[in-house]
Amino acid sequence: MVYRNVEQYPNASNVPGILILEIDAPIYFTNNNYLRERITRWINDEEDGTKSAGESSLQYVILDMTAVGNIDTSGISMFEVVKKLVDRRGLQLVLANPGSEVMKKMNKSELIENTCQEWIYLTVAEAVAACNLMLHSTKPNPGKDQEPAAWNNVDGFGCEFMYQKAISK
Repeated sequence: MVYRNVEQYPNASNVPGILILEIDAPIYFTNNNYLRERITRWINDEEDGTKSAGESSLQYVILDMTAVGNIDTSGISMFEVVKKLVDRRGLQLVLANPGSEVMKKMNKSELIENTCQEWIYLTVAEAVAACNLMLHSTKPNPGKDQEPAAWNNVDGFGCEFMYQKAISK
């Protein structure tokens, strides 16, 4: 599967109900407000776009953390704010490929335990596959009612998806 920014690849396909955001920098006090604002704005834009187009509503926000080499305490706080935002909107926050240093700090701060422990995947493809599977399940609110942990090793569906957005600074 290949994931790319839809702004750079106009022929890319969107994944209905899923917003994928790539964070490509360490998360520190100098950029955490910017990242929080951008994530919020992209969620707003995506929700507005799906409503106006009559498409499936947004249900999952996947943060691709492959390029995030480090995070400080203000970055941890930023994630807590973003988690509250997505919870208020009835969305599920999903993390893809947070590195070992980032995971160590998130675990130490108990962020993972308190926010999205069952929603962390090794790759964006696995995260998309699990979210896609949950979107097609029979329960009405998969983010709240179902445990995705059993799907953490899903290989995907052989489809080509593209990034809907990318964050850089």
